[in-house]
Amino acid sequence: MNFYELIEHFRKSPMGDVKKTDDSLVRVMSSNLLHTSDRRSLDPEAIPYEDRMEILCAFYLAYQPDFLGVQEVSNLTEPLIQQHLDSVYATPKANMGDYIYHRIDYQQNATPIFYNKHKFELIDTRFHLFNVKGMWSYQWALYASKKRPGKKYIHMNLHFYPEADERQLPGVEDAHYELIHLRRMYPNVPIFVTGDYNMLHTGKYFEYLFEGLNMTSGMLAAEKSDGILCWNHDLNNTARIKNMTAIDHASVTTDLVDVKLHRILLDEELCKTSDHCPMFIDVKEK
Repeated sequence: MNFYELIEHFRKSPMGDVKKTDDSLVRVMSSNLLHTSDRRSLDPEAIPYEDRMEILCAFYLAYQPDFLGVQEVSNLTEPLIQQHLDSVYATPKANMGDYIYHRIDYQQNATPIFYNKHKFELIDTRFHLFNVKGMWSYQWALYASKKRPGKKYIHMNLHFYPEADERQLPGVEDAHYELIHLRRMYPNVPIFVTGDYNMLHTGKYFEYLFEGLNMTSGMLAAEKSDGILCWNHDLNNTARIKNMTAIDHASVTTDLVDVKLHRILLDEELCKTSDHCPMFIDVKEK
């Protein structure tokens, strides 16, 4: 399938829920895209990342999230994503400063965010690296709606250290204090936090991340949800399994929005592209 055929494939996908049921809903999506189920993808040149980015971007364009957070983006994949999504999406440019990454293919923001440029205008953005020797980071942006005067939204996208132990704590603390600041600065603006949290919703660091913020994962707050199971596949195993609890989240300010739908998306084409299945939430302001 070519790129446009892929978009149509996903638009007609039996996964369903391609179109929002209500135009007033805001769709927020998260997607980790570094590896596939093929262990060779640990080497970025061993399998065609160009093909994977084409499939993923066709999926994004079919499902049309308002705000998209992707994780583990490299210098190889970022230009392809921007090229494929350019007709609909823009990405706030992060000020990288003097950050130095530990791998040569991560000389930029590995947690970029994208927004529908026809519907939203960028007001402000900030990038923060948790550890100068790693790629674990967040970026947030404040947007104004072009179609609904006076409406603003904040989207933060993050990636925490992969082990759920004390090595996650500095990143969790940084994100927690930034969210406190954003809530105080913009008390009536909904906040969405997408990302590969690399933690379960039952863990102590998840609880600490949102302590005192009236925030939680959309999968826990949704009226209709896929539940807490993580539908992904292991490296070197293409079978789709559900043997672990979700570590990819899209969290929300529960005092400002209702989560109508939480979806983890399964599709054979998608399972060729990543060892994380993309997920999204549809929310409605209170």
